[in-house]
Amino acid sequence: MNRALRNLLLAGTAVAVPAVANAMIAARAGRMPASLSGDIAYYDWTYGRVAFYRAGMGDPLLLVHHPAIGGSAWEWRGVYLELANRFTVYAMDLLGFGLSAKPNIRYTGALYADLVHDFLQDVIGGPAFAAGSGLGASYVVNTAARRPDALARLVLVNPTGCTSRLPEAAGAVGRALLRTPVFGESAYYALVSRAAIARELTQHTYYDPLLVSPGMVRTRYQLAHQPGARFAASAYLTGRLDLPMRMAFSLLDKPILLLWGRDAYYTPVTDAADLRYRQPGARLEILDECGMLPHDECVGDVLRLTVDFLTRPEEDVRRAA
Repeated sequence: MNRALRNLLLAGTAVAVPAVANAMIAARAGRMPASLSGDIAYYDWTYGRVAFYRAGMGDPLLLVHHPAIGGSAWEWRGVYLELANRFTVYAMDLLGFGLSAKPNIRYTGALYADLVHDFLQDVIGGPAFAAGSGLGASYVVNTAARRPDALARLVLVNPTGCTSRLPEAAGAVGRALLRTPVFGESAYYALVSRAAIARELTQHTYYDPLLVSPGMVRTRYQLAHQPGARFAASAYLTGRLDLPMRMAFSLLDKPILLLWGRDAYYTPVTDAADLRYRQPGARLEILDECGMLPHDECVGDVLRLTVDFLTRPEEDVRRAA
């Protein structure tokens, strides 16, 4: 066998082996069932079909999840049905997550703010309440600043406009690597292994690591390994989904409830002081023994505070802030 042919075969093997391994990993993850109870429907958005869950009757309430690895509307499962006793609840899977389409496009925080805006306009069709967590809150805030008439009251859970700790140059290199067809997939699967997901949940997401069950890790793992999931997840890992919210937050003129886990890893309580400075009328509730997901860890407190805030007469809400 001549050297050129041998080198060609070696190169082919170097690509084929990880490609086969990637296919096996994806196949073992399995297809995801629906995350929440209630009706599931699809919104045919400009960039792909967006899955959302709808339940209940009453004033419309939109729930927007944080776009973390394995993220989806499943994040709201602890409060979804209880909120549906008082509101018509819409819980969307952001494009690239959950059961929504996962096209190979340029995912950004601004794209998701556009999605929230268009969903409110095209699906809900009138003024609504909204609750967002983490970066999901920043998408809600930017939409509210852009369309003040679309949102009546906001519930913001550990809101942030930035989660990436990477320099911009490193983020650009990481995005380029993770988007490559074979080796990018391999790098991505290394970052979203079961062990990596469990470590993120126990060390950085929940106050009580005992709440992180094997079933929770399995669900996140499955969500992160759906076909095309790496495109949006890679954008998150490299900071592309960040969206500054402080200026937009300063412009809001509507009742705001801030729910903050005292032990939130990525959004320390000190961040709340800055937001209260920008919006002195915002109501701040700090929840003890809670991390990044109070709506899954301190469900009773979150339900009580949210329902009270959204159902009170507006003058009482503003006075209680």
